Amino acid sequence: MPQIDVAATRAAARGLAGTAAALPGEAAGAGVSGAAAELDGSVTQHVLHDLDGLVSLRLLDLGAELEAMAAGMTELADNTARATGER
Repeated sequence: MPQIDVAATRAAARGLAGTAAALPGEAAGAGVSGAAAELDGSVTQHVLHDLDGLVSLRLLDLGAELEAMAAGMTELADNTARATGER
């Protein structure tokens, strides 16, 4: 029967939750806004503005998925700890 390392599972869940929390700020670091500023007045500038919005949406989606994974892993660790008497 497979064994679940409760402490490692909780640590991994905390790592995923931390990554999810950091993602909204990562959109600014994607460089899209800076590139759009360099194209000021160009006919292609609007394409990068559209991309900037898409990057933000995808990062929000990814954050939600990571939060769900973290919650599931935490629940797995908690249930395993309860079932085995581990803390």
